[in-house]
Amino acid sequence: MAGLRLAQLAEAVEGQVRGDLELHIVGIQTLERAGPDQLSFLTNPRYRDAARRSRAGALLVARGSLDGTELDPGKSGGPALLEVDEPHLALARLLVLFHPEPARRPGISQHASVDPTARLGVEVEIGPFAVIEREAVLGDRVSVAAGCVVGEGALLGDDTALRAGVVLYPGTRLGRGCLIHSGVVLGADGFGFATSGGRHHKVPQLGSVVVEDDVEIGANSTVDRGALDDTRIGEGSKLDDLVMIAHGVQVGPAALLAAQSGVAGSTKLGKRTTFAGQSGAAGHLDIGDGTVVAAKSAVFADLPHGAFVSGIPAIDHRRWRRAQAAFKRLPELQKELRDLRARLERLEQGRGPGEDEA
Repeated sequence: MAGLRLAQLAEAVEGQVRGDLELHIVGIQTLERAGPDQLSFLTNPRYRDAARRSRAGALLVARGSLDGTELDPGKSGGPALLEVDEPHLALARLLVLFHPEPARRPGISQHASVDPTARLGVEVEIGPFAVIEREAVLGDRVSVAAGCVVGEGALLGDDTALRAGVVLYPGTRLGRGCLIHSGVVLGADGFGFATSGGRHHKVPQLGSVVVEDDVEIGANSTVDRGALDDTRIGEGSKLDDLVMIAHGVQVGPAALLAAQSGVAGSTKLGKRTTFAGQSGAAGHLDIGDGTVVAAKSAVFADLPHGAFVSGIPAIDHRRWRRAQAAFKRLPELQKELRDLRARLERLEQGRGPGEDEA
């Protein structure tokens, strides 16, 4: 892209320019690397010093956040400001504007293996060494990159894309507009065993995996098939890299699960739940709508709607913060307790607080 006027960028994100409307912007860059013909962004006050030093021609900021500051163009003649109501969303849209997705290349590689019984929609793209097994169904404009395996009877909705090396076990179903990154495995057997006489006997896993519309699953994540019921990932949910969803889990719509988080079997996550990095939940739990689980926390009990929990075991976040504050003072509290015990012993023995033993 040759570049756009700042006024054009503002129109694209429903923003307002304070400064030079005609400023020519050729791209988006960080505060440290941006030049006079580039747009940068200031979405966190902690980076204001970096913004003062930046050579960026314009800054994307929250509306009114820099009124009266030294970065206000009306006050200091600094960089132009592109003010919006939701800076992160505006940044995402502008990045797509400057860096659109590469053009699709419909067609089937001569090195791919497509079973004659598979059904393919229009403008499907299948890369080299991909395998499409019998009776699989690929919707319109589906993209299957190199080395993927689409198992027997699997279904991919319109505009869904599999990056290189994705494996869909038989019967896996994906909705429309999903993006599945490299190394993801959907539909492997759940971890189900019956232990008897010191041996673990495999329990057949007969369910499947259902991924609803507009779901993104990060690299090397896994979603296991259910034992009897399907494992389900709700519409609009986003899973980071290295996330593990066990058999029979129900993930509600618009959930966010960050890297290395995991959910054990048969647990139900409500709408808009958030699991931060390396957090997890035990099995057979109900996690309420809008719940947030902080990083490295472990949930062992049901949670109500809107809960915010931290720690192992996870407890209310405010209570956890108070506990952490107390934990930091333990050495002092231990010394105070020893002193109090010594004073109590002297009083019980009839001695004054400062008297030595006879």
